[in-house]
Amino acid sequence: MSRDGFKVKIDKNNIIHNFNYIKDSTKKEIISVVKANAYGHGLKEVVPILVEGGCKYFAVARKSEALELLSLNLPDIKILIFETIEDFSLLKTHNNLEMCINSLSEFKELIQKDINFSQLHLKFDFGFARNGFTKEELNEIKNIIVTNNIYFKGAMTHFFSSNPEEVISIQKDFISWINFLGKERFEIIHSQNSAATILGLGEGSTHVRCGISLLGMLDPGIENENIKRSWTLSGPIYNIKDFSDLDFIGYTRKNDLDTKSYNRVGKIKIGYGDGFAKNNTNLLCHINDKEFPIVHISMDTSFVLIDDSIELGDSVEIYRNFEKCNSFLNMDHYEYTTLLNSRIPRIINEE
Repeated sequence: MSRDGFKVKIDKNNIIHNFNYIKDSTKKEIISVVKANAYGHGLKEVVPILVEGGCKYFAVARKSEALELLSLNLPDIKILIFETIEDFSLLKTHNNLEMCINSLSEFKELIQKDINFSQLHLKFDFGFARNGFTKEELNEIKNIIVTNNIYFKGAMTHFFSSNPEEVISIQKDFISWINFLGKERFEIIHSQNSAATILGLGEGSTHVRCGISLLGMLDPGIENENIKRSWTLSGPIYNIKDFSDLDFIGYTRKNDLDTKSYNRVGKIKIGYGDGFAKNNTNLLCHINDKEFPIVHISMDTSFVLIDDSIELGDSVEIYRNFEKCNSFLNMDHYEYTTLLNSRIPRIINEE
């Protein structure tokens, strides 16, 4: 009988398939977004897979994530940091690091720091309430660019909608702003998130920039049968008790639970200390292709109501059906996958 805890299993072949499908269908190079521990899949596990598949360009949100990527010592990769970092000297130390310029004040500061602008991307904001330059700042930005004869690595924005008409309108404005500043001053142009990439939107961009779609997850309402899931969370039942022996299940009184149709409880090694939050209580998991409710979640363990068909060591899969789980939890799959922390090992499946 296995006494192991839960593991996230990563399907290597599906990640490479997704990468190749997106690259072939868009005819563009991919900037693979691997922030938030590759959306919970495991940054150190996913990035080497993508490199093996042919990816050379990655994006993260923060300096700490970039340093983790650098620690992998992967040759010939480029790393874009979305947020402005405090220590600009890091860019001089690592010429494969790139950074976004997120405000006019940062732009002016960088000019004074003698930074290589071929490592920098201008970011534009179209009402997303994130970082980026606005339309009102374009004339001043152009004056700075022309005065200092600046050439950038890239120009970028981020779509806040998957509505095709809205995305097309934003993209047209984005490209017009770049043309106003001088398209020749930007080596690459990127705007698409996963939704826009799958929908085929983003005309005028040179690269696609996607994360969840590479990992087999799509935004709600967007479907594509060519995108293959690459993530499974599972672990064994390692303790079973009959209800007749119990007054409590975890810290919950047995009589407070709806136990009809079940006569036993199984214990599994996953809890809120692993990032499996208590709002998963009453979520259905899968054991031997049957659904059973998780009725109590503590820090290190959780409890599942089961019947006589379940035995010690049987595999319990959580979050098998993303659509159902999204509805139950009132959150998207890339939110709760990201919550799972490093106590849950990430295991690469190459079969």
